[in-house]
Amino acid sequence: MYKTACPACGAQVEFRSAGSVMAVCAYCRSTLLRDADSVRNIGRMSEVIEDHTRIQITTSGQYEGKNFGVVGRIQLKYEDGFWNEWYVLFDDGTAGWLSDGSGQYALTLPKGTPNKAPTFRQIRPGASIPWDGARFTATDVRTATCVAGEGELPFQVGSGYVVRVADFRSDDRFLTLDYSDGDTPQVFLGTATTLEDLKCQLLRSEDQVKDTAGKLKGKTKALECPNCGSGIDSIPGKAEHLVCPSCHAEVGLEGDKAEVLQKHAGLQTHVTSLQLGDTASLEGVKWQLIGLMVCREFGSDESSVWTEYLLFNASKGFLWLVETDEKWTRTAVLNKLPADAGQSVRFGGKTYTKQWDYGSEVIYAAGAFNWRVKIGDKTQITDFQGPDGTLCKERTAEEITWSLGTDMDSALLAKAFGKAPELLAKSVSSAPSSLTLFAKIASGILIFLNISNIFRGSFGAIVFTGLALLLLWLPVWMGGGTGTDSSDGDEGDEE
Repeated sequence: MYKTACPACGAQVEFRSAGSVMAVCAYCRSTLLRDADSVRNIGRMSEVIEDHTRIQITTSGQYEGKNFGVVGRIQLKYEDGFWNEWYVLFDDGTAGWLSDGSGQYALTLPKGTPNKAPTFRQIRPGASIPWDGARFTATDVRTATCVAGEGELPFQVGSGYVVRVADFRSDDRFLTLDYSDGDTPQVFLGTATTLEDLKCQLLRSEDQVKDTAGKLKGKTKALECPNCGSGIDSIPGKAEHLVCPSCHAEVGLEGDKAEVLQKHAGLQTHVTSLQLGDTASLEGVKWQLIGLMVCREFGSDESSVWTEYLLFNASKGFLWLVETDEKWTRTAVLNKLPADAGQSVRFGGKTYTKQWDYGSEVIYAAGAFNWRVKIGDKTQITDFQGPDGTLCKERTAEEITWSLGTDMDSALLAKAFGKAPELLAKSVSSAPSSLTLFAKIASGILIFLNISNIFRGSFGAIVFTGLALLLLWLPVWMGGGTGTDSSDGDEGDEE
């Protein structure tokens, strides 16, 4: 470890890695460039905007059997959001990067430069390349700018440093081609992972995340909408982009100021089943609704409308609830890439069959989001139906994301949010009750046992089967065929 006094304020600055060439003074934000055994002050680094990340400098963990510690960070901003790259140092002196954006993580190690690689301009989301014995698919291709940093870093960066990166995935393997220094990329190879799998310790607490998300480190100034003056800071865990519930202006946090990105004063207000600030306990985890958007289908014969609700928990990250006229769906973004085979995909050892291709357009938004939501945003969507729900592939010009949606019972969802069941009820049951399942199974057995007599025209068999089916299904029809039995309700109370 190399220690020195900051030339600007005199505070002690440490270089824990022999490969670190710069460090940011934690007290005065001076950027110190290391040259042999001396340092040079090359100016002030912008302060980082604290987001929903639980990582901080001093966080530690394990990867591939080796211990590491987080020693530095840079924040990279693109048009619609930003993400963090954490510089990690292993006990054996090697280093890597822990990418952190929207609750998804990937830890990669430097692998030098390739003998052959496509140019940055040639890469598009969906393109695939062979690498290290596997085939990787491009899921994110973007140009970003470094806007802030802290701690120590292996190269000189500053506000305005331009980064050009293409991320590829193969199942849970993660490959980054970094073209920031020219046409020959630097290669980083690793794994899409979670903080639990990395056995991370010394993470920020839930209260720290809620208290600082969307604010400058150390600042507690309340945020008012710069367009209409309404308070929009009452939503815990707000992100860097918000949509004012009062005037619908799109608001971005730039430094310590809130800036109006776009106004939508004439936007029609939509009445939604759930409202900003609502909380729910799902499987023992408390979630808060921080953002919602209404989407319209385009590019098909139908033009359906649905609502997507963004839920946030400081420990678990983000979760989506999707409401259509027929059902509720719980949707989680995947950190593993399904194996795409055209009309079907494989995920978790199971096959999902292609069902629909359509487009989605945002027509209304309110609240806080982990990226900039704009009215008119369009996404191409392909849905695949399988044994565990619906796999959804969403594609834009810059990225491809996959998510898995599972149907939810509206009565259980209403109980989780503390709402009256009729407020969230749907025309089609999201999940059949135990009574409905029994009726289906018994009906199948009954028909199978009597099918031969029915085909022979046996009047007695036809009457018996008809009456038996009526008796089986009458309780279901009278009860609506939805809801849950008392044991489900008790489990909800325990949560």
